[in-house]
Order: sequence, then structure tokens, then C-alpha cells
Amino acid sequence: MSRKFRFSKSDLYLIDRIPYRFVASHAKFATFRRDDGSEVTEQFSWEQLDQIVGGPSWDCIRKTVNQADASPVPDPYRSVWNESKKQQILIFTRCFFVCALAKLHSEETVKLTPCSVKENMGLIRLEAERNRAAFNNEFGRKKYFSSKPGSIAHAPSVGSILSWHRKYVGSGGEIASLKDNRGRSKGLALNQESYTFILGQLRSNLNQQRHSFSDVVDQTLRALKHENEQRRSEGKPLLDTRGRSTLFNWLGHFSPIELDALRHGLQYAKRKYSAVAKTDRATRPGEVFQVDEWEIDARSIIINGPIAEGLDQQTLDALPRGRRWMYIVIDVATRYIVGLVIAKSQNQDSAVRALHMATVDKNELATAAGAQSEWRGFAFETLESDTGSAFRANHTTRAVNQAFATYCFPQLGEPQLRGVIERVFGTIAMRAMPYVPGRTFSNPKERGDYPTEELAVLTDDQLALIFIRYIVDVYHNTPHAGLFAETPADALCRTEATVGLPPRLSPSVQRRAFGLEFSREVTRHGIRFLAISYNSPELQTLRQNSGTSEVTCYLNLQDLNAISVWTGSKWIEVQTSIEVFSGVTLSEWIAATKLLRKKYYAQAELKSQVVEDALNYARSKGQEPLDLKRTLPQHPTAEDLERLNSNLYWGLSVTDDTLDSLEDLNRSSDGVGYVIATKNDPPTDEPLAPSTPHTNKPEDLEDDDSEWWQKGGRND
Repeated sequence: MSRKFRFSKSDLYLIDRIPYRFVASHAKFATFRRDDGSEVTEQFSWEQLDQIVGGPSWDCIRKTVNQADASPVPDPYRSVWNESKKQQILIFTRCFFVCALAKLHSEETVKLTPCSVKENMGLIRLEAERNRAAFNNEFGRKKYFSSKPGSIAHAPSVGSILSWHRKYVGSGGEIASLKDNRGRSKGLALNQESYTFILGQLRSNLNQQRHSFSDVVDQTLRALKHENEQRRSEGKPLLDTRGRSTLFNWLGHFSPIELDALRHGLQYAKRKYSAVAKTDRATRPGEVFQVDEWEIDARSIIINGPIAEGLDQQTLDALPRGRRWMYIVIDVATRYIVGLVIAKSQNQDSAVRALHMATVDKNELATAAGAQSEWRGFAFETLESDTGSAFRANHTTRAVNQAFATYCFPQLGEPQLRGVIERVFGTIAMRAMPYVPGRTFSNPKERGDYPTEELAVLTDDQLALIFIRYIVDVYHNTPHAGLFAETPADALCRTEATVGLPPRLSPSVQRRAFGLEFSREVTRHGIRFLAISYNSPELQTLRQNSGTSEVTCYLNLQDLNAISVWTGSKWIEVQTSIEVFSGVTLSEWIAATKLLRKKYYAQAELKSQVVEDALNYARSKGQEPLDLKRTLPQHPTAEDLERLNSNLYWGLSVTDDTLDSLEDLNRSSDGVGYVIATKNDPPTDEPLAPSTPHTNKPEDLEDDDSEWWQKGGRND
């Protein structure tokens, strides 16, 4: 059979002169009801109707339509045709199952319970297939639904069918109640403004308070409702809404790293999801230095020098204790530690001291600590550090620039980019700290019952000696995994023999980069500081021509022989006229000055020979404590030097007792020539004897408080 039939319920059909009214059509037959008053219902197969229609026994009487009968019949699917194709398929599919369940329930075949629906799911699905086929026959919409049997591939769940049935019955049979309002079909219709608002609310609620996903969705829906209420009051278009299920699906689309970054912070997400990758590393000594700071996991006694013997326990307990900071500079190519400073706090001066130490050899420090190996130092081309306050300070940045190096700050929050220096502190904590008494450990749980305060017996210099000895003799001579089991000392020797070391910084560059800064007026005697006069013709020319009265000076505390003067446009290197200060450190000069002050306290001028003898005497008394001060927290600052200059060196000057020119001789009484003293003449320029005999013994030349000038002045 290839013909199609379209029967109308308003027409009257005559078969063998018996009137019939059309009732319904099915896949295999059509149902008619007799219109002779008997109300008998008969079924005709489509093959029978194909033979009857158009035959002699067939007749059709069309109903006359008047104006009253011509009123339009409401289309039950009118609200569906305006929906999208995807939404139409969803609505009609649900309708097929709902009608199938309603029919089987009316026939008392299925009960409206989950168990009954589950047991009769096959019948429900078969009836839904029949409804689909009837829909296709009536509307011919095969582009929506296939005409093949079993085209509904997946039956919905039991709960979904019952939920659809309740909505359909509750709405009075409105097919629009089966519309999918959860957002799956409306995803394309969501405008950009609504999407941005909802997504922004989800992100803001996924904060570090770490609310549950249910709370996040509720907060987002409340914010969306409040926004729409405000828009409604202002007459603005409302935002599209979404249900809880849709928002839960949106949360599931967030990547794990994005969720952890929002709920735990960016640093946590970076640490959790960062991968191990190869970074560009240096290949020659001095190419890259790394510097960092670390708070030492131990408490020490905050004094300089050994504790005097015979002190009672009460006095020892009253001594101040605290934790010190450690600054370390390491060469990346060789893993060789080139700088170490113990500081009382995080400060830029300690960072600069560590950099200065990294550029020079430190064999005297290694000897003072009892180390058997040498401790090398060399210049650097690039410096890497974190963004700590001590490294971002102007003083530190200026020192790196003056040393003709490049300063790099790796990306913030990426410690693996500075893994070389970070690993050093971990090595010290694991291997060196167990030998240090008074440990604090990383946290109270790790410390346990360890008596930190009772075992805090080391002073600053003792702490420095332990770390210096460990670095020079242990760390530098231990196979390093980053060097393929080669020791840092051997790596330095190998690279020095193959590619060489960077050129050493000149004394003037070291003063400009790492020297202590102070300001002074230029007088006819040049620049006077710490009882030492620095003068040169170029400096006097500056004073005479430019009228500059105050200049900025830089002094290397490890060599008082010269200063670097910045005029604002150029550098001037000025040396002292007395050669005795060549190679003299500040510590040596302070020790010698205290001896001279006691012996020649009544004199304002000291001859260079006297000064030289005092320096030699100070060196002979013990050079190691003086060298060790370079690594200790009690290192002088610019303020300390100003205080020292105003106290210890007040009114004191050093003059040269050698005659380098005729201007240093006395003129003859007759005005012609100069008077030259012979060996037999009594010296007329010797310092006067003290007005009061000095009875101090040699052992009394020691000062009980060697750091009084760093405490705000002397209080005798």
C-alpha cells in the first residue's frame, strides 16, 4: 500500500450505506464509530481501506462549515513550534513517554511507582515508540524523528519519567510543562552579559574561604536574583538565569589548577602543578651568582667575642639571646660558596657585605676558623636573588651596577628558578645544624622537648667559625649531585684551568661598589676622616673652580689607603699622603688608635712612624679576631663611623715625619734657604712628653668594651 489517507472527524463516511465517524488511526488500522445510534466501534485495516475507499460501496459527505463552525481549533503544539529544534525534540520525546505512561496507567497495567515503572519499562518504551510513529504519520516530521522502530536509543530513567508525568498532570496537560529549563538547551541562547555575570560570581565565590560547591551555587543564585531585582526596578533587561544543575556542571568545567588557585592561592597551585624542567645554568665561574638570606635555626648569645671565664650561671642566663640571619652568595657554575655573612636582621648592608666578600679571597678567614682548605673569591657578571627588601634596596642595586654586573630577579613565587641557593640552606639545615647547640628547628612539633634556651651558649663569632669551617672544609670538598659527583672545589679548579676566572675588580671599583658611603666638605687639607687626611691636586681644583663644599665619598673598610669621591659628574680617586695606611683595615686602625690614645693622650698629632708601630703591635696581638669581624653582625655602619669619628678620633690627626719636599722644612732665620737638622741635633718635631706620667702597664692597654663607639658614645 502506497496511498496515504487523511480522515476528518467532522466528515461522515458511508460504507455499504452505513454511516461512520472517524475516531483514530494506528499503525495497522483505523478506528471508526457507527453514526446510526448504536455507537458501535469498528476497526478497518489499511489494506481493507485501500480496497473500500473509492469503490462503489464508499461515499463521503463533507460537513457544511458555517461561520460559527469556522472558529479555529487550538493547536496543542503551538507553544512548541516556536522553540529551537533541539528543544522540540526534547519536549516531544518526553511527551511520548508521558502519554505512554498515562495510557498504561489508565489500563491499570502500570502503577505510578518507581518499582512498577521499572518493571514495565519495556512496555512503556514500546508504547512511546507507537506514539512517535503516530506523530510522524500525522505531521510528517521525519527530519525530527526517524520512522524506524526502536529509534529512541536510550530510555530515560524511572525518576525522570515520573517527574515528567507529575509536571504534565500538574499543569493540566500543557505540553509546555515538559520544556527543558535546566540550561542544556538554552546554552546557545545565553547572552554574553549574563554569561559574564554568572561566571564572575562563581569565580568570586570560589575564594580561599573554601565554601562547598553547594554554597557557591547558592551564593551565585542569590547574587543573580538580587541583580535581576535591581534591574527590574531600574527598567533594565533582566539577565538570563540558570538552575543549580547547570551551575554544578559549570563548576565541573573548571580545571583543577584553576580551582586550587582560587581556593588555595596561586602559590599553592604553582607548587602543586609545577613540573621539573631544565633551566639555563651558568657554564663558567662568575657567570651567575645567586644570593639569598636565611634565618638560622638556632639561638645564640648576642655578644661579640668569647664569654669571660668565671661568670656565674645567673649572669650567663641574663645575657641576651636571639636568632641571627645568614647571607650566602654561591657561584652557580661550580656550586662554590664565595660569600658568608652573619647578620642581626634583614638589611641591605649585610647583603652588600656578602657581595663584597664574594669578590675577594678569604684565606685569612679560613685560617681563623681552623680550616685546611683555601677560600677563593672572584668577580661576577650576573646576580640573581628574590625580591626581598634587602635585595631590592637602592644600596644593593647600586653596588651591583657599580661592579659592572647585571641584576636579575627571577619570577616571583618560583623558588625552583633559584634552586641552587635554596638547596644550600637545606643542606646546611640537615648537615651543619645538628652540630650547633641551641637549635630552634623549623617548627615546635619538630623541636619537641629540645631545651633550646638552655643550650644557647654560642656567641656570634663562635657561630661564624662553625659555618666557615663547615663551608670551606666540608661543603666544598663533598661530592655534589648537581656537579655529577664532583666537589665544588674540584669544579672550580677544573673550570679555572679550562675557561679561567673573571678579572678581579680593581681597588677603585671595589670602593665605589661596596665601600661605606659618607659625606664630607673639601677643605685645603682635602677630606679628613677618622683622623686621616685624603688630598690630591684634582680635589683642590674641584674646590677652587666649582665651589663644591660637600662631596660623597666611599671608603673600603678593608683598605684605608684611599677613598673614591663622586663629584656629581665624575669619580676622583684620592689617596692618603701617608703610606703607612696602605692595606690597613678599619679594625686594625681602631685597635691601634685605642693604644695610641692611652699612651699619647695629651697630643693632638701623631707621627706616621708612631702610627706604624702601633699598627704592627695591634696586628701582633691577634689578627684572627680582626679578620673575623667581616662576617659578624657587629660590622660598622655609616652611622657608626660618624660616631667613631666624633669620639675616638676627635681632635686627632696623623702627620708624616718624612721630608718629601722643601715645603716641609723650616726657613732660615735670615730668610735665605731652609734649616736642615743633622743627626746630632736634637729633634724639634718630636711629640711632647705627657704632662702627667703614664703608669699603665702593657696589659692595661686593652679596652674592656671594644665596641663602645657602636653604642652611642663613651660613658666613662
